[in-house]
Amino acid sequence: MRDVHEQIGSSRRSAGRPGCHAIRLGFVAFLAFAGCTPPGPATASRPGSGSGGPVHPVLGGESLPGRRARLHDWVLHPRVVAAERDAGPARIVSGAPNVTEICCALGLRGRLVGRTRYCVYPPEIAKVPSIGALNDVNAETLLGLRPDLILVAGTSRMQVERLRALELRFERVPDTRLDDLFVAIGRIGALTGRPRTAARLCVAIRSDLAAVDGEYRERVAGTRVLLVTGTLATPPRPPYVAGPGSFYDDLLKRAGCRNVVGQRQSAFGPLSLEFVIRADPDVIVELDADGTARPAGDADALRAWSRLGRLRAVRHGRVHVLQGPQHFLLGPRIALTYRALCAAIGEHPVSDTEPRRFPLGRRSASQPRETGPR
Repeated sequence: MRDVHEQIGSSRRSAGRPGCHAIRLGFVAFLAFAGCTPPGPATASRPGSGSGGPVHPVLGGESLPGRRARLHDWVLHPRVVAAERDAGPARIVSGAPNVTEICCALGLRGRLVGRTRYCVYPPEIAKVPSIGALNDVNAETLLGLRPDLILVAGTSRMQVERLRALELRFERVPDTRLDDLFVAIGRIGALTGRPRTAARLCVAIRSDLAAVDGEYRERVAGTRVLLVTGTLATPPRPPYVAGPGSFYDDLLKRAGCRNVVGQRQSAFGPLSLEFVIRADPDVIVELDADGTARPAGDADALRAWSRLGRLRAVRHGRVHVLQGPQHFLLGPRIALTYRALCAAIGEHPVSDTEPRRFPLGRRSASQPRETGPR
Protein backbone atom coordinates (compact mmCIF):
# COMPACT_ATOMS: atom_id res chain seq x y z
CA MET A 1 0.00 0.00 0.00
CA ARG A 2 1.28 3.47 -0.81
CA ASP A 3 2.06 5.77 2.10
CA VAL A 4 -1.08 7.19 3.61
CA HIS A 5 0.09 10.78 3.19
CA GLU A 6 0.28 10.16 -0.56
CA GLN A 7 -3.30 8.88 -0.49
CA ILE A 8 -4.53 11.89 1.44
CA GLY A 9 -2.66 14.34 -0.74
CA SER A 10 -3.91 12.70 -3.89
CA SER A 11 -7.52 12.65 -2.70
CA ARG A 12 -7.47 16.42 -2.54
CA ARG A 13 -7.26 16.34 -6.29
CA SER A 14 -10.42 15.07 -7.96
CA ALA A 15 -8.46 12.69 -10.17
CA GLY A 16 -9.17 9.87 -7.73
CA ARG A 17 -5.61 8.66 -7.15
CA PRO A 18 -4.97 6.63 -3.95
CA GLY A 19 -3.08 8.05 -1.17
CA CYS A 20 -5.05 3.37 2.86
CA HIS A 21 -18.03 -12.87 13.74
CA ALA A 22 -19.72 -13.48 16.91
CA ILE A 23 -21.36 -10.42 18.42
CA ARG A 24 -19.60 -9.00 21.45
CA LEU A 25 -21.10 -6.34 23.64
CA GLY A 26 -19.37 -2.98 23.73
CA PHE A 27 -18.29 -3.33 27.34
CA VAL A 28 -15.97 -6.25 26.50
CA ALA A 29 -13.31 -3.72 25.50
CA PHE A 30 -13.61 -2.07 28.90
CA LEU A 31 -13.33 -5.38 30.75
CA ALA A 32 -10.25 -6.30 28.69
CA PHE A 33 -8.42 -3.35 30.18
CA ALA A 34 -9.07 -4.13 33.83
CA GLY A 35 -5.95 -3.49 35.86
CA CYS A 36 -4.53 -0.90 33.46
CA THR A 37 -3.77 2.68 34.32
CA PRO A 38 -6.89 4.84 34.64
CA PRO A 39 -8.00 7.04 31.75
CA GLY A 40 -7.43 10.75 31.48
CA PRO A 41 -9.74 13.49 32.71
CA ALA A 42 -11.81 13.41 29.52
CA THR A 43 -13.32 10.10 30.64
CA ALA A 44 -16.97 10.31 31.55
CA SER A 45 -19.22 8.09 33.66
CA ARG A 46 -22.24 6.69 31.92
CA PRO A 47 -25.41 5.72 33.80
CA GLY A 48 -26.39 2.13 33.29
CA SER A 49 -22.90 1.08 32.17
CA GLY A 50 -22.91 -1.72 34.71
CA SER A 51 -19.24 -1.14 35.52
CA GLY A 52 -19.70 1.43 38.25
CA GLY A 53 -16.59 3.14 36.89
CA PRO A 54 -15.45 5.41 34.04
CA VAL A 55 -16.07 4.51 30.46
CA HIS A 56 -14.31 6.05 27.46
CA PRO A 57 -16.32 8.53 25.40
CA VAL A 58 -18.23 6.86 22.61
CA LEU A 59 -17.30 7.45 18.98
CA GLY A 60 -20.71 7.99 17.53
CA GLY A 61 -22.93 10.16 15.40
CA GLU A 62 -26.69 10.38 15.12
CA SER A 63 -28.75 7.49 16.39
CA LEU A 64 -29.63 4.80 13.90
CA PRO A 65 -32.43 2.25 14.19
CA GLY A 66 -31.55 -1.01 15.94
CA ARG A 67 -28.50 -1.90 18.01
CA ARG A 68 -25.99 0.92 18.32
CA ALA A 69 -22.39 -0.14 18.78
CA ARG A 70 -20.35 1.65 21.41
CA LEU A 71 -16.94 2.39 19.94
CA HIS A 72 -13.99 3.73 21.88
CA ASP A 73 -11.24 6.13 20.86
CA TRP A 74 -8.14 4.34 22.11
CA VAL A 75 -5.93 6.97 20.44
CA LEU A 76 -7.27 9.75 22.65
CA HIS A 77 -7.71 7.56 25.73
CA PRO A 78 -5.10 4.80 25.88
CA ARG A 79 -5.03 2.17 28.59
CA VAL A 80 -1.49 1.23 29.56
CA VAL A 81 -0.58 -1.75 31.73
CA ALA A 82 0.93 -0.18 34.84
CA ALA A 83 4.00 -2.41 34.84
CA GLU A 84 4.89 -1.22 31.32
CA ARG A 85 4.56 2.54 31.81
CA ASP A 86 8.29 3.19 32.15
CA ALA A 87 9.53 0.66 29.60
CA GLY A 88 10.84 1.22 26.09
CA PRO A 89 12.76 3.85 24.11
CA ALA A 90 12.51 7.46 25.19
CA ARG A 91 12.69 9.17 21.79
CA ILE A 92 10.51 7.86 18.96
CA VAL A 93 9.93 9.33 15.49
CA SER A 94 6.80 8.28 13.60
CA GLY A 95 6.97 8.10 9.82
CA ALA A 96 3.25 7.67 9.11
CA PRO A 97 -0.12 8.82 10.51
CA ASN A 98 -1.31 5.30 11.34
CA VAL A 99 1.94 4.64 13.21
CA THR A 100 1.45 7.86 15.18
CA GLU A 101 -2.04 6.77 16.18
CA ILE A 102 -0.83 3.29 17.19
CA CYS A 103 1.88 4.86 19.35
CA CYS A 104 -0.65 7.13 21.04
CA ALA A 105 -3.04 4.22 21.59
CA LEU A 106 -0.19 2.44 23.38
CA GLY A 107 0.30 5.46 25.62
CA LEU A 108 3.49 6.59 23.89
CA ARG A 109 2.41 10.12 23.04
CA GLY A 110 4.99 11.54 25.44
CA ARG A 111 7.78 9.53 23.76
CA LEU A 112 7.16 10.95 20.27
CA VAL A 113 9.78 13.55 19.35
CA GLY A 114 9.04 13.69 15.62
CA ARG A 115 6.18 13.09 13.20
CA THR A 116 5.33 13.69 9.55
CA ARG A 117 3.30 16.70 8.48
CA TYR A 118 0.46 14.30 7.71
CA CYS A 119 0.20 13.14 11.33
CA VAL A 120 -2.64 15.32 12.64
CA TYR A 121 -4.42 13.12 15.19
CA PRO A 122 -4.78 13.25 18.12
CA PRO A 123 -5.03 17.06 18.04
CA GLU A 124 -2.26 17.58 20.61
CA ILE A 125 0.18 15.83 18.27
CA ALA A 126 0.58 19.23 16.62
CA LYS A 127 2.94 20.09 19.49
CA VAL A 128 5.40 17.42 18.29
CA PRO A 129 8.00 18.74 15.81
CA SER A 130 7.25 17.89 12.18
CA ILE A 131 9.95 16.34 10.01
CA GLY A 132 7.95 16.93 6.83
CA ALA A 133 7.75 13.53 5.16
CA LEU A 134 10.30 10.74 5.30
CA ASN A 135 10.68 10.86 1.52
CA ASP A 136 11.91 14.45 1.60
CA VAL A 137 13.00 15.05 5.21
CA ASN A 138 16.07 17.12 5.88
CA ALA A 139 18.75 14.81 7.24
CA GLU A 140 19.97 17.40 9.73
CA THR A 141 16.45 17.83 11.10
CA LEU A 142 16.02 14.11 11.65
CA LEU A 143 19.47 13.64 13.14
CA GLY A 144 18.88 16.61 15.43
CA LEU A 145 15.94 14.83 17.05
CA ARG A 146 18.34 12.09 18.25
CA PRO A 147 15.72 9.33 17.89
CA ASP A 148 16.18 5.98 19.61
CA LEU A 149 13.70 4.43 17.20
CA ILE A 150 12.06 5.43 13.91
CA LEU A 151 8.86 3.63 12.95
CA VAL A 152 7.68 3.53 9.34
CA ALA A 153 4.75 1.86 7.62
CA GLY A 154 4.69 -0.06 4.37
CA THR A 155 7.55 -1.11 2.15
CA SER A 156 8.77 2.14 0.59
CA ARG A 157 12.26 1.48 -0.81
CA MET A 158 12.98 5.21 -0.89
CA GLN A 159 12.35 5.54 2.84
CA VAL A 160 14.40 2.48 3.68
CA GLU A 161 17.40 3.56 1.62
CA ARG A 162 17.30 7.06 3.06
CA LEU A 163 17.19 5.87 6.68
CA ARG A 164 19.93 3.30 6.11
CA ALA A 165 22.14 5.99 4.64
CA LEU A 166 21.68 8.02 7.83
CA GLU A 167 22.59 4.97 9.95
CA LEU A 168 19.52 5.46 12.11
CA ARG A 169 17.62 2.63 13.77
CA PHE A 170 14.27 2.08 12.12
CA GLU A 171 11.60 -0.61 12.03
CA ARG A 172 8.85 -1.21 9.49
CA VAL A 173 5.31 -2.41 10.13
CA PRO A 174 2.82 -3.68 7.53
CA ASP A 175 -0.24 -1.65 6.57
CA THR A 176 -2.12 -3.36 3.74
CA ARG A 177 -4.46 -6.06 5.13
CA LEU A 178 -6.80 -5.75 8.11
CA ASP A 179 -4.75 -8.33 10.01
CA ASP A 180 -1.68 -6.15 9.41
CA LEU A 181 -3.12 -3.71 11.95
CA PHE A 182 -2.83 -6.28 14.74
CA VAL A 183 0.60 -7.34 13.53
CA ALA A 184 1.72 -3.69 13.58
CA ILE A 185 0.32 -3.07 17.06
CA GLY A 186 2.03 -6.20 18.38
CA ARG A 187 5.30 -5.29 16.70
CA ILE A 188 5.33 -1.72 18.01
CA GLY A 189 4.31 -2.97 21.45
CA ALA A 190 7.27 -5.37 21.47
CA LEU A 191 9.69 -2.69 20.27
CA THR A 192 8.57 -0.20 22.91
CA GLY A 193 8.31 -2.51 25.91
CA ARG A 194 4.51 -2.61 25.94
CA PRO A 195 3.55 -6.10 24.72
CA ARG A 196 0.72 -6.60 27.22
CA THR A 197 -0.72 -3.18 26.47
CA ALA A 198 -0.56 -4.00 22.76
CA ALA A 199 -2.27 -7.37 23.25
CA ARG A 200 -5.11 -5.74 25.18
CA LEU A 201 -5.46 -3.02 22.57
CA CYS A 202 -5.87 -5.67 19.88
CA VAL A 203 -8.62 -7.34 21.94
CA ALA A 204 -10.38 -3.99 22.33
CA ILE A 205 -10.26 -3.16 18.61
CA ARG A 206 -11.51 -6.63 17.67
CA SER A 207 -14.36 -6.12 20.12
CA ASP A 208 -15.28 -2.80 18.49
CA LEU A 209 -15.23 -4.42 15.05
CA ALA A 210 -17.44 -7.25 16.30
CA ALA A 211 -19.89 -4.70 17.69
CA VAL A 212 -20.21 -3.13 14.25
CA ASP A 213 -20.74 -6.62 12.79
CA GLY A 214 -23.74 -7.03 15.03
CA GLU A 215 -25.07 -3.61 14.14
CA TYR A 216 -24.88 -3.86 10.36
CA ARG A 217 -24.00 -7.26 8.92
CA GLU A 218 -27.57 -8.50 8.42
CA ARG A 219 -28.49 -5.21 6.78
CA VAL A 220 -25.65 -5.03 4.23
CA ALA A 221 -24.72 -8.66 3.50
CA GLY A 222 -24.76 -9.49 -0.20
CA THR A 223 -24.44 -5.89 -1.40
CA ARG A 224 -22.12 -5.43 -4.38
CA VAL A 225 -19.78 -2.50 -3.62
CA LEU A 226 -17.18 -0.43 -5.46
CA LEU A 227 -14.87 1.39 -3.03
CA VAL A 228 -12.86 4.23 -4.58
CA THR A 229 -9.78 5.42 -2.67
CA GLY A 230 -10.34 8.99 -3.79
CA THR A 231 -12.99 10.62 -5.98
CA LEU A 232 -13.99 10.24 -9.62
CA ALA A 233 -12.39 12.88 -11.82
CA THR A 234 -14.26 15.29 -14.09
CA PRO A 235 -14.34 14.36 -16.91
CA PRO A 236 -14.30 10.74 -15.75
CA ARG A 237 -10.99 8.89 -15.79
CA PRO A 238 -10.16 5.41 -14.43
CA PRO A 239 -10.63 5.67 -10.64
CA TYR A 240 -8.22 4.19 -8.14
CA VAL A 241 -10.00 1.50 -6.18
CA ALA A 242 -9.56 -0.92 -3.29
CA GLY A 243 -9.15 -4.43 -4.61
CA PRO A 244 -8.45 -7.89 -3.19
CA GLY A 245 -5.66 -7.85 -0.64
CA SER A 246 -6.54 -4.42 0.77
CA PHE A 247 -7.90 -3.80 4.25
CA TYR A 248 -10.97 -2.21 2.64
CA ASP A 249 -11.65 -5.49 0.86
CA ASP A 250 -11.24 -7.28 4.18
CA LEU A 251 -13.80 -4.94 5.77
CA LEU A 252 -16.26 -5.54 2.94
CA LYS A 253 -15.88 -9.30 3.31
CA ARG A 254 -16.30 -9.02 7.05
CA ALA A 255 -19.61 -7.26 6.50
CA GLY A 256 -20.71 -9.95 4.05
CA CYS A 257 -20.51 -7.59 1.07
CA ARG A 258 -19.06 -8.36 -2.36
CA ASN A 259 -16.29 -6.25 -3.81
CA VAL A 260 -17.07 -5.85 -7.53
CA VAL A 261 -13.35 -5.47 -8.28
CA GLY A 262 -12.03 -8.68 -9.83
CA GLN A 263 -9.49 -11.01 -8.26
CA ARG A 264 -6.88 -10.00 -10.84
CA GLN A 265 -6.91 -6.40 -9.61
CA SER A 266 -4.15 -5.29 -7.26
CA ALA A 267 -4.87 -4.20 -3.68
CA PHE A 268 -4.77 -0.55 -4.76
CA GLY A 269 -4.77 0.59 -8.36
CA PRO A 270 -6.70 2.07 -11.30
CA LEU A 271 -9.81 0.40 -12.69
CA SER A 272 -11.06 0.97 -16.22
CA LEU A 273 -14.33 2.82 -16.71
CA GLU A 274 -15.49 -0.02 -18.94
CA PHE A 275 -15.06 -2.47 -16.07
CA VAL A 276 -17.04 -0.21 -13.73
CA ILE A 277 -19.91 -0.01 -16.23
CA ARG A 278 -19.93 -3.78 -16.75
CA ALA A 279 -19.74 -4.50 -13.00
CA ASP A 280 -22.65 -2.10 -12.34
CA PRO A 281 -22.26 -2.01 -8.52
CA ASP A 282 -25.18 -1.66 -6.12
CA VAL A 283 -23.29 0.93 -4.08
CA ILE A 284 -20.32 3.21 -4.83
CA VAL A 285 -18.32 4.66 -1.92
CA GLU A 286 -15.68 7.36 -2.41
CA LEU A 287 -13.10 8.67 0.06
CA ASP A 288 -12.40 12.39 0.37
CA ALA A 289 -9.73 13.38 2.89
CA ASP A 290 -10.78 16.96 3.60
CA GLY A 291 -14.02 17.61 1.71
CA THR A 292 -12.46 19.81 -0.96
CA ALA A 293 -13.19 17.35 -3.77
CA ARG A 294 -16.80 16.82 -2.67
CA PRO A 295 -17.88 19.99 -0.81
CA ALA A 296 -21.56 19.02 -1.19
CA GLY A 297 -20.94 15.46 -0.03
CA ASP A 298 -23.08 12.73 -1.59
CA ALA A 299 -24.76 15.16 -3.97
CA ASP A 300 -21.44 15.95 -5.65
CA ALA A 301 -20.50 12.28 -5.79
CA LEU A 302 -23.82 11.31 -7.36
CA ARG A 303 -23.50 14.07 -9.95
CA ALA A 304 -19.99 12.94 -10.90
CA TRP A 305 -20.87 9.27 -11.31
CA SER A 306 -24.01 10.05 -13.30
CA ARG A 307 -21.66 11.01 -16.15
CA LEU A 308 -20.96 7.31 -16.63
CA GLY A 309 -24.57 6.59 -17.50
CA ARG A 310 -27.39 4.81 -15.74
CA LEU A 311 -25.41 2.76 -13.26
CA ARG A 312 -27.50 0.90 -10.71
CA ALA A 313 -25.92 2.86 -7.85
CA VAL A 314 -26.70 6.15 -9.60
CA ARG A 315 -30.31 5.22 -10.37
CA HIS A 316 -30.99 4.34 -6.75
CA GLY A 317 -29.06 7.21 -5.20
CA ARG A 318 -26.54 4.91 -3.58
CA VAL A 319 -23.37 6.86 -4.33
CA HIS A 320 -21.73 8.04 -1.12
CA VAL A 321 -18.59 9.79 0.06
CA LEU A 322 -16.80 9.28 3.37
CA GLN A 323 -14.98 12.44 4.38
CA GLY A 324 -12.02 12.67 6.70
CA PRO A 325 -8.37 11.52 6.68
CA GLN A 326 -9.15 8.84 9.28
CA HIS A 327 -10.80 6.74 6.58
CA PHE A 328 -7.46 6.38 4.78
CA LEU A 329 -5.72 4.91 7.83
CA LEU A 330 -5.25 1.35 9.00
CA GLY A 331 -5.01 2.32 12.64
CA PRO A 332 -6.69 1.97 16.04
CA ARG A 333 -9.76 3.89 14.81
CA ILE A 334 -10.50 1.31 12.09
CA ALA A 335 -13.87 0.47 13.66
CA LEU A 336 -14.91 4.07 13.02
CA THR A 337 -14.22 3.63 9.32
CA TYR A 338 -15.90 0.22 9.34
CA ARG A 339 -19.05 1.73 10.84
CA ALA A 340 -19.08 4.66 8.42
CA LEU A 341 -18.62 2.27 5.47
CA CYS A 342 -21.40 -0.04 6.63
CA ALA A 343 -23.71 2.90 7.32
CA ALA A 344 -23.21 4.15 3.76
CA ILE A 345 -23.74 0.72 2.24
CA GLY A 346 -26.78 0.03 4.39
CA GLU A 347 -28.59 3.25 3.60
CA HIS A 348 -31.82 2.37 1.83
CA PRO A 349 -32.34 3.60 -1.76
CA VAL A 350 -34.19 6.91 -1.85
CA SER A 351 -36.08 8.93 -4.40
CA ASP A 352 -35.47 12.59 -5.17
CA THR A 353 -38.29 13.60 -2.82
CA GLU A 354 -37.27 11.59 0.23
CA PRO A 355 -35.09 13.07 3.00
CA ARG A 356 -31.53 11.78 3.25
CA ARG A 357 -29.75 10.60 6.37
CA PHE A 358 -26.03 11.16 6.72
CA PRO A 359 -24.59 8.84 9.38
CA LEU A 360 -21.22 9.00 11.06
CA GLY A 361 -18.44 10.15 8.74
CA ARG A 362 -20.80 11.54 6.09
CA ARG A 363 -22.06 15.03 5.38
CA SER A 364 -24.78 16.57 3.28
CA ALA A 365 -24.42 19.83 1.41
CA SER A 366 -26.47 21.60 4.08
CA GLN A 367 -24.38 20.43 6.99
CA PRO A 368 -21.50 22.63 8.16
CA ARG A 369 -18.01 21.46 7.28
CA GLU A 370 -15.81 20.18 10.04
CA THR A 371 -12.06 20.56 10.13
CA GLY A 372 -9.67 17.83 11.10
CA PRO A 373 -10.31 14.16 11.83
CA ARG A 374 -12.87 13.07 14.35
